[in-house]
Amino acid sequence: KLDTNSRIWFERTFSTDVIPKLDELLQFLATQARSITSSTSKRNVQKKVTLVASKAQSQCPLCNKDHSLSKCESFLKLSVQKRSEFVKSNNVCFNCLTQFHGIKACKSKFRCRTCKKPHHTLLHFESVSGRGRQTSGELSNSSKLSINAPVFKPTSVSNESSSKEIPDNSQTVDITSCISNVSPNVEILLCTAVIRVKDLWGNYQACRCLLDSGSQASLITSECLEKLGLRKQKANIRISCLGSADTRTNGIAQIQFIPHFPSQSSFKTEVYVVNKIVGMLPHQNLDLSYSDLFNDLTLADPMFHKSSQVDILLGIDLTLPLLKGQTLSMGEDKPFAVRSELGWVIGGKASSFSPTLHVNNIHLVSDDLIHKFWELDSVPQTHPLTSLERSCEEYFRETHSRDKDGRYIVRLPFNSCPTQLGQSKQTAIRRLFSIERHLSCDPEKYNRYRQFMNEYLKLNHMIVVPESELDKPNSYYLPHHAVLRDSSSTTKLRVVFDGSCKTSSGHSLNDCLMVGPRVQPELFQILIQFRVFQVAVCADVEKMFRQIKVHEDDVDWQRILWRNSPEDAIREYRLVTVTYGTACAPFLSTRTLRQLALDEVKNYPLASKATLCNFYVDDLLGGAGSREEAIQLVTEMQAMMKKGGFHLRKWISNEPSIFREVFIDSQEKEFVHLDDGDCKVLGLGWSPSLDVFRFTVVPNQLEATYTKRGVLSQMARVFDPLGLLSPCVIFMKILLQQLWQGKFSWDQPLPDELSSIWRTFQEELHLLKRVTFPRYVLKPNAVVEVHGFCDASEKAYCAAIFIRCISIYSIRVSLLTSKTRVAPLKVQSLPRLELCSALLLANLLQATLPALTVRISETFAWSDSKITLAWLKSEPRRWQPFVANRVAQIQELTHNVHWNFVSGLENPADCGTRGILPTKLEQCDLWFNGPDWLKSSTFPNEEFEENPQFQEDMSAEAKRTSKVIMLNVVDENFQVEVFQKFSSWNKLKRIVAYCLRFVKNCSLATCQRKRSFLTTAELNEAEKCIVKFIQRDHFSMEVSYLSASKQLPSNNKIIPLTPFYDDSGIIRVGGRLKNSMLTESQKHPILLPKTDHVVNLIITDYHLKLLHAGPKLIQAALKEKFWILSGRDAVRRVVRKCIPCFRNRPKLAEQIMGELPKSRVCPSSVFHRTGLDFAGPFLIRSSKGRGSRNTKCYICVFVCLATKAVHLEVVSDLTSRAFIACLKRFVARRGRPSEIFCDRGTNFYGAS
Repeated sequence: KLDTNSRIWFERTFSTDVIPKLDELLQFLATQARSITSSTSKRNVQKKVTLVASKAQSQCPLCNKDHSLSKCESFLKLSVQKRSEFVKSNNVCFNCLTQFHGIKACKSKFRCRTCKKPHHTLLHFESVSGRGRQTSGELSNSSKLSINAPVFKPTSVSNESSSKEIPDNSQTVDITSCISNVSPNVEILLCTAVIRVKDLWGNYQACRCLLDSGSQASLITSECLEKLGLRKQKANIRISCLGSADTRTNGIAQIQFIPHFPSQSSFKTEVYVVNKIVGMLPHQNLDLSYSDLFNDLTLADPMFHKSSQVDILLGIDLTLPLLKGQTLSMGEDKPFAVRSELGWVIGGKASSFSPTLHVNNIHLVSDDLIHKFWELDSVPQTHPLTSLERSCEEYFRETHSRDKDGRYIVRLPFNSCPTQLGQSKQTAIRRLFSIERHLSCDPEKYNRYRQFMNEYLKLNHMIVVPESELDKPNSYYLPHHAVLRDSSSTTKLRVVFDGSCKTSSGHSLNDCLMVGPRVQPELFQILIQFRVFQVAVCADVEKMFRQIKVHEDDVDWQRILWRNSPEDAIREYRLVTVTYGTACAPFLSTRTLRQLALDEVKNYPLASKATLCNFYVDDLLGGAGSREEAIQLVTEMQAMMKKGGFHLRKWISNEPSIFREVFIDSQEKEFVHLDDGDCKVLGLGWSPSLDVFRFTVVPNQLEATYTKRGVLSQMARVFDPLGLLSPCVIFMKILLQQLWQGKFSWDQPLPDELSSIWRTFQEELHLLKRVTFPRYVLKPNAVVEVHGFCDASEKAYCAAIFIRCISIYSIRVSLLTSKTRVAPLKVQSLPRLELCSALLLANLLQATLPALTVRISETFAWSDSKITLAWLKSEPRRWQPFVANRVAQIQELTHNVHWNFVSGLENPADCGTRGILPTKLEQCDLWFNGPDWLKSSTFPNEEFEENPQFQEDMSAEAKRTSKVIMLNVVDENFQVEVFQKFSSWNKLKRIVAYCLRFVKNCSLATCQRKRSFLTTAELNEAEKCIVKFIQRDHFSMEVSYLSASKQLPSNNKIIPLTPFYDDSGIIRVGGRLKNSMLTESQKHPILLPKTDHVVNLIITDYHLKLLHAGPKLIQAALKEKFWILSGRDAVRRVVRKCIPCFRNRPKLAEQIMGELPKSRVCPSSVFHRTGLDFAGPFLIRSSKGRGSRNTKCYICVFVCLATKAVHLEVVSDLTSRAFIACLKRFVARRGRPSEIFCDRGTNFYGAS
């Protein structure tokens, strides 16, 4: 038998017409038993009153949840010894239990409450020789008290200690009100009620409210409003809290609610949105020895004695009308009951388990969350797949299959055993009743809901569960609700299934599923690719999720309950396709689409490539380089998608005529966008008829006062993933940063000066709709170059990329993308900001170039900072860390990019560093088309002028080094490694010559030592010394053999050169020129390897001496002294790296041909106009056999100028008579031409 209170609560929990099952009763009893067991009595402790000022809670290092370590239940269950070990191993402070600093660096003055020593109370060890050990109850209560201890810089006041801690900064903290109990054993109950609030989808969700007759307004938490899905409007209302502390609301919303029990009453009210209303009410679970007094009452809050969160506060405007005035008193020092429209509300005094502190926090939005927006951006990194994502990918590859119709069958990727899911059917039943009540108020919406579900059933996307499998244990029931999309042209209402609904075990289906990795390109890459297609093609996959089947072993995890009307019986269905609302649905759908492209790549190459590269979820943003290719692409896409069971619709193109050739069936044409209006492609406005992008920015409503919140709200409304509106967006960013630096609060009115600037900007925002950018940025059959520009100011820095297309007759330049950043809050020098802009450009090029599907001939980067360019051409190790790190990153990202200088007036990135108004953006040709010289054939080539300021800025970032003299033992290759440090052959010879002179002078008397200039003999000796080291390094075996007069092995690579060892110890090339009058070096040049730094220096030296000669001349000059293995390749490699040669490489002029004559381009009969000429001579024989002589002959070639037809005649010689005979034969065969064209050959001249 159940007690009366439990029986009433059980009946209210299952208040339906369906008779509860035994399993549901057992589950209810188990839940009740756990609740009662957890509320055991505790020993009373001395009362404390604590005023807490806390910031946003940090993440627990033990369980990674959003609470401090001192409040972690898992941490509290550990012994003191285990707590100390965990604190030590995880770099947690012993005093304040926060991470990343030690006890010596801890700024908190809070000490242990027991011994007053610098450690946390939870880490206190009681000594045996002290006051005696605490009992287990005392330890438990001590631990419980410390749960309420603040984590971040607390300010505490207690009746034991007056120690205080003043925060070390002036940042905004949360407002906190404290309510202490009157006596150690009494808890003051506040009147609470459980109400059911109508959400966005028409369902009624249970919320807990507080009836407060002392409040002038009603409040709701942001979390509750988000759960309900309700929209809020702007409302800037100041709320005065306890202690004269003020806060402002986040908005205002309308709610409609009813009591939690069946009732005809319904209430509507306006509520103001705040982050948090109060803490847990009541603070502790209460002793209910007197609860039998309430058994016969319909309580407004049946669980009033359980500590729980408050979602809504109802003010005096609703509290008084709800109360009916009838009051029941339970006795002295006991609660009272007041009758209301929501049921009997309980309030007053009640016994509590412990007189712990009741703290109510009102959390404000912390400015620390916005601080990261202004920090200097770090270099983005590509994150590899996590182990869970790799597992999900491997699971898909191993388990997916296709049925006989080609449709794909997938398995649900579980990350944990789904059997841990509890009962979910009762929740689904309640949610079904709720959605039916909501839909009954809107017949049109109800009808659409039925149509959607009937379509699901008609298409066999869901099937009825057989009666024999209704009680199958391994199953999950998905609640469902409606989502309205008025902007959709096909499905106005969509039923979405709730895979996150918790079961009785506290887990949901989505908790057990892997989300999966991203398998499609980023939005930025797809939009960049979309701009290189001459013919753009867009479409989307119809019902993509529902075209993929789920394996029959997994469909029971996707059960739903449905009936067409409340009069029908509830039936159970299985969803046999991928379902909206499950965590893995996006991965399964996009991965299946990718698998289809991989499987059909041989049959449909164009469609496969487009599917892999141009799909964003179910939207296709592709195209082709020509109309014919686009037709083939659309045809292949339709055929390939049909093979996988998919269907494409909503076709859009800037060449809509291609659809008329592909879609002959009129039914298909209904899915083609053929009007001239604008449309949205992945959020961007696109006009297919004009083939341009448009931006429609809806400005906020003009107000009398403007705030920082309004500026941020307006900036967030601009959707510009390609950065085409960067000059205007950076204007807002700079203004917002000024407000940040001025320490304005979110709702503080702006000063008159800034308010005037912002008003002017906002009034011009609507003019952005007149600004258009061409979608197609290329030209057919053109050479494509990429030019990136970067610039910085004291306020911001910018990087912009332009596409330059060079055709025969014109050059086209278009803005491709850009990116901006505000300058960091920490003041940096202008050269450093210029370097940051170069890094931003390098990252932008790294992201953009792979997305361009055309061949890029060259890539250029331009900066107006000579210091930045000098840094990029130097070794990073020379500079301080800030410069060195960024220079190294830029050099790594742009190793194939040519960096050049551009003047500041011609740098388009300058527009994105200062911010401009929308009216000026429309007139800024520099931003749209780049500098004028990009449209010419020559680029600016300004030389560096190193002025004193330049040298000063360079030296300011130089690394400070100290010179240390030390002795080091080197190996035998040390000399060769030293040679790597020189960049000039002459300098290397002179350094070695001075070293040899030093060695020689050491053995001579002071008066005999040389101190004058180096002589030619010394330089020659240094050259021989260097050559010996090089040969010993590369030809060590050959040196050992030849120095010992041994024969080299037959397979040695230098055997063909007949090498020999001369008197100087140098290997030279042999040959047969011993008797010639050439010099010794010309007869037998020195043998050198093909790859060595010194060899490159020698080749460079000859290249400069010969005034940047070509490879052939350099190789010929080198052979007079040196023989380099594979010399031609070595020389060419060095010449290719010569910067002056690269810059001055001549470009051959192309002569423009004259107009073709009229006879070539006008149609006429064959050979009406004829050109002729002779070919030969050819040798022919009149007969076979011996004695037959060869005779010369010629061929007369007749060509029709209009049709290019050819007639050949054999001619015996070059006389006029032979030509006339040939001409007669031609006329007899082809007819008489009207005009004959030929050169002035003597036979032609004689015949004329």
